[in-house]
Amino acid sequence: MEHEIIVWLNSDQDYSTGLLLHDRYYKNPNLGRILRVGGANTNNRRTLAYELGKIVKHLAVSINTPALMKPPFEQEIPKAEKPQPSEVINIEKLRADQKMIYKMLDNLHAVLPFREIKERKEIAFQILDLDDRLKEITQRIMHFEKHGVILPEPSIGQFKNVSDMDTAELFKRQNNVRTKISQYKRLVADLQALKKRCRNQELLDKYKLELDDINKRLAQ
Repeated sequence: MEHEIIVWLNSDQDYSTGLLLHDRYYKNPNLGRILRVGGANTNNRRTLAYELGKIVKHLAVSINTPALMKPPFEQEIPKAEKPQPSEVINIEKLRADQKMIYKMLDNLHAVLPFREIKERKEIAFQILDLDDRLKEITQRIMHFEKHGVILPEPSIGQFKNVSDMDTAELFKRQNNVRTKISQYKRLVADLQALKKRCRNQELLDKYKLELDDINKRLAQ
């Protein structure tokens, strides 16, 4: 075992070979999964070399065994840079959300040509809203695959108070809020999203109240 790892540490450190050695001798499934998902970026290469170097160090039993040789950059590895197992959990949730949105978009595109003009308009706004959400999720997933770190979720933009909007802004916001209401009605009814149902219901109620306020303003 030691010989294989030592040869790898003193070679060009092929990433795929290093992963096989890690799986064979270290057997840390969480870290192994992170190293595979993040790919052969600089941080993951250093982490892999560091972990394999630790294995050899712990198994060294003879002063004549060149097991204490380490990659020259080992001492520069800050522990904080090592990805945490929780990242894997979060990225799987993002991928599940991404898959759900793809299904929702496929369904909306399929029914769009067969609906009445007014309903087609509402569906079109739903599609735009889902497209924006899908783009944001995809960017976060791509960043994780490249850097091994998930970007924080963008904060929801602050809108003007309804009382400060002019008529054009009210009509635009009315369409957007209707889209949100349709989206969250679907999410509340989704049996696969039970864990998020309370949060989705809160947002649905919030948008319903906002729509009532907008309708009152437009009726004045």
